[in-house]
Amino acid sequence: MSLLTRKARHGLLFNLTSNFLQLARIERLDEKPLDLRDFSELGPDDGKACAAWIDRHLGERRRGHYHPAYCGFHPPERVLIREIITPRRLPEPGYLQGILAEHARLASARDWFVVALNPMDGTPLPADGNPRHALILGLPREAIRRAQAHLLEFGLRPRRLEVSTLGLLGALTRHRGQSGYAHAIAVCEIELSQTRLYIIAKDGVHVLNSLPHGLLSITEAAMKELDAPDAIVARRLLETPTEELVAHGRKLTRVLSRHFKPAVDHFELKTGHRIDALHCTHLPTKLGWLAPALGAAVDLQLIEPDLAALMGEAGIKVSDDGEPVSPNWLASLSLVSELAPTNEVTA
Repeated sequence: MSLLTRKARHGLLFNLTSNFLQLARIERLDEKPLDLRDFSELGPDDGKACAAWIDRHLGERRRGHYHPAYCGFHPPERVLIREIITPRRLPEPGYLQGILAEHARLASARDWFVVALNPMDGTPLPADGNPRHALILGLPREAIRRAQAHLLEFGLRPRRLEVSTLGLLGALTRHRGQSGYAHAIAVCEIELSQTRLYIIAKDGVHVLNSLPHGLLSITEAAMKELDAPDAIVARRLLETPTEELVAHGRKLTRVLSRHFKPAVDHFELKTGHRIDALHCTHLPTKLGWLAPALGAAVDLQLIEPDLAALMGEAGIKVSDDGEPVSPNWLASLSLVSELAPTNEVTA
């Protein structure tokens, strides 16, 4: 009976960014299609609401009992770069750490988790072959330990803990290939105080320098444009946009577009890749209307894949009481897009 009970246990999708925490309940991890329900978006620091949500949807926590979870996190110290490496040197102690430390100007990357990935498909590079381009992901091990301890406090045992940026870039890469899109796609990861830029091109993923502005800068612009007395009022107005406010969206995103456009133009001139589309991530659902505003400001078409169709191909059901899930869930859902639901799951 205990084994049957374990198989029937629910799981949790958990994705934390600097702007929000997204949660969804995974029905029966051993069944296909994988059924996700009870989608919710909370503030990134609202631990009380998170604990209440988990107790309500997965059952109250008991001592020694942990819910299986598939988790995304985004430590601010993380580094993702594209560099030419010599794969046969990968087994050498400190080889990748040295490249990362030099690029990120770190005193040392000795206590960092560092991995080299294929920029075409995100798979780990084998330790052989000639020099080639690689995506190098680096995470401080202390940030990983903090995240694991945080999850355990909520009664969650992470079956998977990863930076969901990689899953998002993979999903968009597949979408680009399947849709026959000929040109490159710019991806804006709009964080609280900065914006990370990636380009998905025919030769894989490229990483551009981050922009020194994020959601805080947009909120500050809103305070000025809307004559709001403080950031709280400005954020409230942004979350309930009127037609007039939407019409002024380009002004609110100007602080990003004036840095973004030159970065894209320089990349096109340097590489010969033509960028025609934009995907924005990390924007809370209520602020999703800012994405097309930014796209219009930089003259790029907004690309938002059909989540139901994209996840349906991976054997995942993403409807919530008949309502479509917001496009800003693509990164979170990518965390489970390769989860094999037919595998037996044990506690």
